[in-house]
Amino acid sequence: MRGEDSRTWHSRRLTTPVKQVLRLMLRLKAAVILATMTPRHLVTAAAAAALVLTLTACGSDAPTREEASREAQSAAVRQASASSAEQISILLSEVGRAEPLRPVAVATQDICHAGDTNGLWAHDEYRLSCSLSEIRYLGADGDLVKVLREVDKRARAAGLVPHTDSAIEEIERYYAANGRTEDGLLLPLPGLGYLVHEQDWTVQVGWSKDWIAQAEWSRLGDPLSSQPVPDLIWPTVFVEARPVDLDALRDGPLRRHQHVVTLSSGTTYHEVPWPASR
Repeated sequence: MRGEDSRTWHSRRLTTPVKQVLRLMLRLKAAVILATMTPRHLVTAAAAAALVLTLTACGSDAPTREEASREAQSAAVRQASASSAEQISILLSEVGRAEPLRPVAVATQDICHAGDTNGLWAHDEYRLSCSLSEIRYLGADGDLVKVLREVDKRARAAGLVPHTDSAIEEIERYYAANGRTEDGLLLPLPGLGYLVHEQDWTVQVGWSKDWIAQAEWSRLGDPLSSQPVPDLIWPTVFVEARPVDLDALRDGPLRRHQHVVTLSSGTTYHEVPWPASR
């Protein structure tokens, strides 16, 4: 401690996070004292105490790993998952029946997260949130625009509503212009998406034209990108996935087709908010 008093020495031994917490506690204590000594001030002791509770509440009622995991695997939540998965599967099957498409593989993922419970900062809006997704891989041949027109017709027949910014007309204009502006600049590839009537989820259509040629001259041109299965690490408390072996698809069934088309959708099927008292 040569050259410095004991208070300075102890202060330097504290880690930065600990210092921040101590400073916050001192400020809150000062606020309570000030409010108590100043009765006419707008800030009261009760308000200061409420501030303390607000800052610490996020961690106080947070679910433990065991609680969140147990709820994610409960019969009610698993039933909600199965029901949503069935709805998505039926809808994607309807769209996938477009004549040019040939089903190849299906990938699914079901995952649950506990909400962020950091007591000093803003937290997630949920204590527990579970969602699932499904991706269907299909092969197609011939004129790609005609293929996508058939997909669009099938989607509309299934009751889907075209998204304003990603309709079939945008795709037709894109390919009619060979993907370039009048000045020869590259245009962004438009999307093709649909809203599900009276639901909070969408259906997205993806594709790659002459995908084998793209994949062979550049890995960046490969339209099939793997989606790794998330690790079961907090705050993830439940994972059930059925991934697709993309290498097998490239070398197998998809190699027989000129184009790759994907149909995908997903939804949050279970969400528990923080208590209303928060």
